Amino acid sequence: MNASELLLGIDLGTSSVKAVFMDAFGNVKGSGQREYPIDSPQIGCAEQSPEEWWKATVLSVREGLDEARDADGGEVTVRAVGFSGQMHGLVALGHDDSPARPAIIWADQRSTDEARGVNETIQKTGIEKTCNKASPGFLLPSLLWLMRHEPATFAQIKTVMLPKDYIRLRMTGRRASEPTDAAGTCAYNVHDGGWNTGLLEALSLPPRIFPEIVPASGIAGQITPAAAEELGIPAGTPVAAGAADQPAGALGNGVTEFGTLLSTIGTAGQIFAPLTSPAYDERLRTNTFNHAASGIWYALGANLSAGYCLKWLKRHASIPGTYKDLDVLASHVPPGSRGVIFIPYLFGDRTPHLDGHARAMFFGLTGATGIDEMIRAVMEGVVFSMAEGLEITLGLGVSPKMVIASGGGARSKLWLQMQADIYNLPVTRSATKEQACTGAAILAAAGAGIYPDIKTACAAMTRMSDEILMPDAEAHAAYVEIFGIYRELYDRNRELFPRLAKFATT
Repeated sequence: MNASELLLGIDLGTSSVKAVFMDAFGNVKGSGQREYPIDSPQIGCAEQSPEEWWKATVLSVREGLDEARDADGGEVTVRAVGFSGQMHGLVALGHDDSPARPAIIWADQRSTDEARGVNETIQKTGIEKTCNKASPGFLLPSLLWLMRHEPATFAQIKTVMLPKDYIRLRMTGRRASEPTDAAGTCAYNVHDGGWNTGLLEALSLPPRIFPEIVPASGIAGQITPAAAEELGIPAGTPVAAGAADQPAGALGNGVTEFGTLLSTIGTAGQIFAPLTSPAYDERLRTNTFNHAASGIWYALGANLSAGYCLKWLKRHASIPGTYKDLDVLASHVPPGSRGVIFIPYLFGDRTPHLDGHARAMFFGLTGATGIDEMIRAVMEGVVFSMAEGLEITLGLGVSPKMVIASGGGARSKLWLQMQADIYNLPVTRSATKEQACTGAAILAAAGAGIYPDIKTACAAMTRMSDEILMPDAEAHAAYVEIFGIYRELYDRNRELFPRLAKFATT
């Protein structure tokens, strides 16, 4: 590639889409971003318009392209396009490939009964194929909900796909998905590949409505003349299949193979651990999905309100200043927050308890407790929650030598050190910005043959920080003791949480 040749990575997120143009070494030359709403026609529903996704994508691409041209002083050539996208959602298309209804996204909770039925059927047809339990908002239970509650809409369906796959369809005219996103539907055979036709037939769902599977870095089509006119990118530009946001973000953080752990503290939190085989937790407390590179899987543990907990405390306690100021306050408090523990379940818990009734709490407050201790307790509680996910992955054979910290939490040196001390592992962070879009561009680069494979592209297009934080033995010893108390708090209060639910809705 010469200097005027760029890769386009598109990340279709839950609240916005971002398009980033970068060179073959991961240097950003231009970017654009547009937001869109989440619609909730009823309590528990979460929907979005695929047409709004497309409009936002077009505007983002054009904005980023203009910026790249300005930076280059003229025309640029887009060598290939790749994708990252929000996981699990259902896009149902009619016979003309137009949406039969708004997309039902991952945050939707209406399919609780259907998810329960899916999980019962999974147990009968073989858990070793899906390696996962379905949750409300996953494509498969949402599709069953449509079949039962909107039969006229269901009858119109020609194809179902994931959110980013719809954007690729609009660009290329080709209906397709890829393993990383397909794995998150619970309709995919995570172990052997391909749609799990036995499960689909047991659920009375026609396998024919599921699209073909293309490798994540495989070229899934070319920009059509109609899309070229809207996007400003030449017709015939190759488009890679892309990946779900978690594996795409892992690529952007340089996490491609066994031995490295990705710890992300954003609004939510995730532990991402590559696996050499599709091992899964027998209690299904984590997910096991396909990574972007063939022959690699990953275990995923999730906290639903990680970084949001600190935002919540700052807002409701009216703490002035920036998040850096919160770091300064908390840094004066020793590990263990002087006996204060925070349980970070503002939105319930995903890993390890899968408990929607679970609630957040402070434990150990005294008359001497100040806001400094509460800030630190919140930060520690978030890492404790994620450490529970890490423990499960260790039981799957994961043996990390290094933790890559990501998300907004990676900007906090205190939170980085907490992770090192609680995980008892060295922690560093990526120096690459826009990790999800970078991951998408990595897949485009591998698919277009700019690099021979995903791993090589990842090594060339990502950069790591020179700083490595080592665990402190004294702090770790303190955390081992306080972590034991933390874990008992959920067990001792589990039966109380549902009793509070009626008061939360009155």
